[in-house]
Amino acid sequence: MSESTPPTIPVRLRHRPLTAGLVVPWITAQTADGRYRFGAVDADRAAQALHRRWCQICGHPLQARYVFAMRDRDLRRHIAAEAAMHPECFHYSIAACPMLAGRMDHYRASGHATAFTGVGIVLGDPDGHRAGQPAEAWHAVWARDYTVITDPITNLPAALLLPNQILRVRPITARG
Repeated sequence: MSESTPPTIPVRLRHRPLTAGLVVPWITAQTADGRYRFGAVDADRAAQALHRRWCQICGHPLQARYVFAMRDRDLRRHIAAEAAMHPECFHYSIAACPMLAGRMDHYRASGHATAFTGVGIVLGDPDGHRAGQPAEAWHAVWARDYTVITDPITNLPAALLLPNQILRVRPITARG
């Protein structure tokens, strides 16, 4: 796949809307005029996905084993900021998302906070601390279960993965 060729869409994701040939994840925020904003998360859908154990990409129930995308700091705390995914949804996300795929070495210098003022949208970096900063390493964390908690740092719903719930951890991207 080249930079301009979208990845093949798995059957599980063919019901989702597309933007520029890419599947719009179920938790992706939508502006008042109907545009989707990759990197911005609908807070209600994100919470539903965590609590109901739904895939954040396709919006369907998860099965026995699923995958979280976690940064180094998430992994150290055993807390995933976003809901899990089906394995095939996860693999599609690695191919489609430039941050997960390692095609971006820095976070965006500016976000889209003004487009979502007061509408229940959570940006990946609500305070803008990561804007323009080097990208972090990402890991695939395969798990069999998790507990929904309120993240003590963000005060948002998150998944706590206990050591006995983690099946394996594999690097997706390496960052120095």
